[in-house]
Amino acid sequence: MGVTIREKTKGSNQWWVFVNSKGRRTSRKVGTKSAAQKVAEKIQARLTLGESLPEKKPPAPKLEEYYQSRFKPYMKLTLKRSTCITFESNFRVHILPQFGRLPLDQVDRQKMEGFISKLVEGGMAKDSIRLILAALSSLYTHALDNKLVTENPARGVSKLYRQVPKRHKKPEPLTVEESLAFLSAALTHDPEHYPIFLLALHCGLRSSEIGGLQWGDISWHSRSISVRRAIVRGHVTTLKTESSERTVDCSDDLLRVLADLRRRRQKQALKSGTQLCPWVFTCRKGQPLGMNNVKARHFKRVLRKAGLRDLRFHDLRHSYASLLLAQGEPITYVANQLGHKNPGITLKIYSHWIPNESQQEAVNKLPSLSRQIEAIRSATN
Repeated sequence: MGVTIREKTKGSNQWWVFVNSKGRRTSRKVGTKSAAQKVAEKIQARLTLGESLPEKKPPAPKLEEYYQSRFKPYMKLTLKRSTCITFESNFRVHILPQFGRLPLDQVDRQKMEGFISKLVEGGMAKDSIRLILAALSSLYTHALDNKLVTENPARGVSKLYRQVPKRHKKPEPLTVEESLAFLSAALTHDPEHYPIFLLALHCGLRSSEIGGLQWGDISWHSRSISVRRAIVRGHVTTLKTESSERTVDCSDDLLRVLADLRRRRQKQALKSGTQLCPWVFTCRKGQPLGMNNVKARHFKRVLRKAGLRDLRFHDLRHSYASLLLAQGEPITYVANQLGHKNPGITLKIYSHWIPNESQQEAVNKLPSLSRQIEAIRSATN
């Protein structure tokens, strides 16, 4: 009978506990030498008291097997559809090729460091790495809950890629003159989608929020729109964050355009003997309009017709915020309109477009002896 510890591979710093008791032999990887010594002492004490060895646990399943059979169904039950799609893509492209054939308990910190180094060296953006590790960490949290592993190797590793720069494209808002040129081109060359473009520019809604807009969300009396849902990849879903659910003020011009669109839709419904479709923007079959097509084809075409530089559809949201700030609206108001939980986020993104003339003049109101100095100079002359 005996309990010993040693490295299976010298210099690996991975220590194992070996037990030989009553004809039974077993071993288990523990980690550091000190941890292995503590485990060995506990096992030796039990054996000395005459206790039998615990039954050997079955080997941990391979990561890909566990993902397909256990974690993937769990994701679909508990996560938003858009999050599931992102996680599935990250598992398919990055995680499974690297770790899929390994048992769950063999993915350790050393392997994680190598994996992250590979992602960084491949030029991957910081947020992309974060999302990949979030997917892997979620799987290991699930495995921990099922007592298949003792640690989550993907937790607490952000410092390993902290130096990687973010790649968020800087906002490129339209000026007042560019906004007018854009709306004029839309009205002339794409009147069907003009209400969408005006809504984006006058309310700052995200494209997914525009796609999820229903007639019942518009309050004609209070001149506002309640943002309640989004459509992502063709499926109705919740909004990006809790603060994204908000009520946005509408311009009179936008309300007139939307009211005219509603009257036309009502006439079409009466003519066909159907009810008014609840969705504001629809395709021919009455389903919510696919915004990807609007962004890729119609929006780009209007930009070209207006003679403007190539922009993202999301820059209409940036234009909305920057134009409001440029005309002196409070940062808190703009943050509420955009659905930012913290005005500090709005300030960080749009501080460049906040007028600073008043701040420049403020320093001239500080205590000064300029008048007295001028008076002294005049007296001496």
